Amino acid sequence: MVLKYSHSQLETYESCPYKFKLQYIERVRSGRKGIEAFMGTLVHATLEKLYRDLRMSRCPELDELTRYYHELWDSSYGDHIFVVRDEYEPDDYRETGLRCVSHYYRRYHPFRGGVPVWLEKRVDIPIRDASGESIAFTGVVDRLDSYEGDRYEIHDYKTSATLPTSQDLEKDRQLSLYQLAVEAAFPDAKDVELVWHYLVFDRELRLRRERSDLERITRETADLARRIDAESDFSPRESQLCEWCEVQEFCPKRKHLFMVAGTPARELGTDRGIQLVDQYAFWEERKREAEAHLKELREEILEFSSYQGVDNLQGSSGILRISRSPLIKIPPVGSGKREELERLLRQSGAWEEASVLNARRLGKLLNSADLNEELRTSLEGLIAWDEVSTLRFLSEDD
Repeated sequence: MVLKYSHSQLETYESCPYKFKLQYIERVRSGRKGIEAFMGTLVHATLEKLYRDLRMSRCPELDELTRYYHELWDSSYGDHIFVVRDEYEPDDYRETGLRCVSHYYRRYHPFRGGVPVWLEKRVDIPIRDASGESIAFTGVVDRLDSYEGDRYEIHDYKTSATLPTSQDLEKDRQLSLYQLAVEAAFPDAKDVELVWHYLVFDRELRLRRERSDLERITRETADLARRIDAESDFSPRESQLCEWCEVQEFCPKRKHLFMVAGTPARELGTDRGIQLVDQYAFWEERKREAEAHLKELREEILEFSSYQGVDNLQGSSGILRISRSPLIKIPPVGSGKREELERLLRQSGAWEEASVLNARRLGKLLNSADLNEELRTSLEGLIAWDEVSTLRFLSEDD
């Protein structure tokens, strides 16, 4: 398992456990990088240069930072950088990154704020779980400023194309954990403020944490780390983020899609996977047509048999047998009748006879993070797992 956790690792696990496994346990590297992340890295590097120059009593001009940014881009951009959004070109991202730098420079020039004591500083963060055991946790602070009166500001640069709400900031884990590192390194830190720079929007967002908030976030972080420690499955989780994943070619959910995407159009017809899917789609359509015909025939057959008063119909190749039996229609979940029905069954002691153990719901319960661990262990000792495969064709219109 990983020796040290970081916010980015926890974020990766929450979005896709399988990607976490690939990147941080198996150490898979594709060499590819999404252009959004690439742009963000260069913006960070440019702002780091700005503050390193300021430390040396030198304030670079914006033109100098602009040249520095373009030199970084030209020297490091290559085929390993990929663009997901077809409507944008690499130069669009280059200009967006430069705009981020320009916005920041013009807003804060001549940079007479606090003293930047940390720049891109890797820190170890003191975290303990519920049993008191320490968890190795690390991070990189973009910038830490010191002010008179034991005041500190933790700054974080964001090149995200979305602006968070105040509720989003309240849920922040990253800078809140960095505050613990600052307090451990500087015992005089009596007043710590978290500052986010959303550069695309030229916005600055600030937040001060209550001690109870830090304790809650620390507790939740420790619980998540221990859950990862105990993880054995690491199942892939599909989402819109899959398009931006750097290790798609190693994922069972994306491997074939990634491989076909890079195949010349003239060769697509030779791919066995495409051939099989096309055949499946053909027969799936025939199946839907057949089911529609069968539904119409079924209704007509039942109407004919009721009118004639017969239960067996003779055909040229066999007999169609018709049987009718009553079937209880249970009120839908959440309805008043359903609640009353369940109440009466429990009250009368007949609930166990009427209820049925549902495998799908039991599986959902076992996968719930809220389930008591002792109960989870007991349940898992009583069940076995089987693999059920389903096929579902998604047409381009779906």
